[in-house]
Amino acid sequence: MSHENAAGFNCNFASVNYTFPHPAFALESVRAMSAQRNVLLALGSYDHRIHRGVARFAGEHHWHLNSEMCRSGRLPRGWSGEGILTALDVQPDLVRFVRAATVPIVDLSLNRQDIPLPRVVGDHRRIGRQAAEHFLERGFRHFAWHANDARAVAELRRRGFADTLARAGLACEAWIWRPGGRRPSDQWRAKSRWLAQRLQALPKPAAVFAFRDADAANVLDACLEGGLAVPEEIAILGVDDNELVCESVRIPLSSVQHDLEGLGYHGAALLDRLMRGQPAPAQPELIPPKGITARRSTDVLAVHHEPSRRALGFLRENYSRNVGVADVAQSSGLARRRLEQAFRQQVGRTIHQELARVRLAKVKELLLETKLPVAEIARRTGFTTPQYLNLVFRKATGLPPRRFRVAAGGTGIGAAATAARNGGG
Repeated sequence: MSHENAAGFNCNFASVNYTFPHPAFALESVRAMSAQRNVLLALGSYDHRIHRGVARFAGEHHWHLNSEMCRSGRLPRGWSGEGILTALDVQPDLVRFVRAATVPIVDLSLNRQDIPLPRVVGDHRRIGRQAAEHFLERGFRHFAWHANDARAVAELRRRGFADTLARAGLACEAWIWRPGGRRPSDQWRAKSRWLAQRLQALPKPAAVFAFRDADAANVLDACLEGGLAVPEEIAILGVDDNELVCESVRIPLSSVQHDLEGLGYHGAALLDRLMRGQPAPAQPELIPPKGITARRSTDVLAVHHEPSRRALGFLRENYSRNVGVADVAQSSGLARRRLEQAFRQQVGRTIHQELARVRLAKVKELLLETKLPVAEIARRTGFTTPQYLNLVFRKATGLPPRRFRVAAGGTGIGAAATAARNGGG
């Protein structure tokens, strides 16, 4: 005999016991399925970290995510749904597909800015700024930028790098490889020779910032072939922190941590808002980098004068303490006046300026990457009071620390676009 209970109908057929769902529960399940968003992930340039960020949001919000293009490289013909996440590149079929679509779309790239779409992209100028600050902390005064790409993203990274160096009174060479009419099989050898010539001509020690990790690996190959010591003569920094590239070469490569998973997650969040009828933002949302993974390729202080090297090391290790020029001179083993003269000649800044620069760089890092209160950040970075930090920080950036944090995206990703357009950060 069967009986009805709150969960459904229970029937016993001989030794088989089976519970049929109650009609009310079945109807609720059908409604949930019908309300589920059907979203297409159509990336012209695939990266598993972007996919992971999108998939994490999809799981949290009960989407049905179609990832066919990620597996096969082909668009799923006949697909229909409520939204599309894409990263437009050069594929004409993907561009045509996006142009013809009538559902909300979010683009995770800047390659086709001629197509007006809501966008979530990396903060590429800030990536360049972090690269420059990483090299400046190590005392470099000679710099080059290398890319195989001259499109918008590469140019934004180059400008962030070069502008930060210019504010320190330093210049940067730009090495952009253009293969011309060479056959693909000839390009690697030609590019390696081309890079080697420029690396040999660069004053040493020098620092090279590469558009991405693959470009950094090309620079490393050219250094190894040309007999140039890395990082002692040439320090190298890439972007993306791709461990498959950075940790599988003779000298592991340092890299800026482009937050690709965060890019995918926030792109999905914007698409979700658009599918709910909310308006698109007027400007792209910018996702800040997560810092730098320092490996052997930049593990050096680019100063030949040993007392100045010791002084730089002391500043990097003791910026959080209440130290002054006299403490730095004592650590170097040189009289204060002699150290000040030598340090300025070697580094291009006074000891006091370098200490302030190191402290402010750390303040910015803590503002953007943690939720620590300003008073705690002041304590951790050698400023005696939050009021003094506020005074110094406002003079250096034009903003007090809390406003800098909000404007540059430390507590609000979307607001970073305004800060980037105004040169903030």
